[in-house]
Amino acid sequence: MLRDYIELTRLFNMGLTAIAPVLGALSMWNVGSLPPWKLFILFIIGSLAHIYGFVINDVIDIRLDKLSKDLYARPLVRGSITRKRAAVFAISCLIGSFLLSFVFFSDLLSYAVLVCILLMAYFLATVYDIASKKYPGMDLVVASAIFFLILFGASAIGTPTRLVYIVALIGGIQVLFMNMINGAIKDIDHDKQGSANTVAIRLGAKVYAGVIALPVSFKTTGYLIEITRIALIFLPFVFLGLSASLWQISFLVLFEVLTFFSIYKLYSIKTFDRTRIRKLIGIIVIFMYASVPIMLSSLNIYIILVALIPPLWFFASNLVLHKTIFEPKTM
Repeated sequence: MLRDYIELTRLFNMGLTAIAPVLGALSMWNVGSLPPWKLFILFIIGSLAHIYGFVINDVIDIRLDKLSKDLYARPLVRGSITRKRAAVFAISCLIGSFLLSFVFFSDLLSYAVLVCILLMAYFLATVYDIASKKYPGMDLVVASAIFFLILFGASAIGTPTRLVYIVALIGGIQVLFMNMINGAIKDIDHDKQGSANTVAIRLGAKVYAGVIALPVSFKTTGYLIEITRIALIFLPFVFLGLSASLWQISFLVLFEVLTFFSIYKLYSIKTFDRTRIRKLIGIIVIFMYASVPIMLSSLNIYIILVALIPPLWFFASNLVLHKTIFEPKTM
């Protein structure tokens, strides 16, 4: 039973959401004065928010998920956890995150603002879970939820700076790409079969007789999202006076090239193979999510260590749960 609940949390990518409020806090210019234990609390809050979002999503999308044989490993699909128990688990995580937020209480007004920001993140995540398959463009809503989760992390420390808002935008855009592009390709088989109404399907993406058809409009949308993200990555160096060293720029350029190449490889898949798609998505995420910690290392060199959390978390959870590195069965 414990393993079922762990699988229900989508443990393989929990590290991605968990570091969102942490990155918000680390984006503050007074990062050197942050006590590590507060960053850990933010990481736990991010983890609880992740669990809530994905579990509620599974509860709502169970009908569509059951249309795909590849998703049988999910606890709700195979029936090892009921929808009611899953919903209670998700709501418990939501409550737990608000209880932990008391750690950051300073005065009533500041705390009220902090709670409102976290509430907005949860509200947007819930709207996405309910309507993601019904209306195209709902990926913007879940991207906005991550924006507010990052803003929450910064607000827990002090008044958000312009750098915080840029980091929050980058985080939102990364999630936008993950959902609108990566997620659409991964789920295109049963989304189409289940009459889901997503941007990918509206643009003509489909699987026919095992062959993936991705229209130019869909591919272009993905590339434009990534170009926007790259522009925001370099923006603080140009307009906010963030110092940059040669090694930072070199790594950022290298990672962006590798990200673009990985996206191209994902687009180039001809036959629908969810295992291969999962691997490429994992690679894209590793390169994409390393950019912000590298950029923020101008504030404190140790911030670059945050870039290691998502890939190490991804590899470790896959090895423990699925005896593999790049193929989380519950993705």
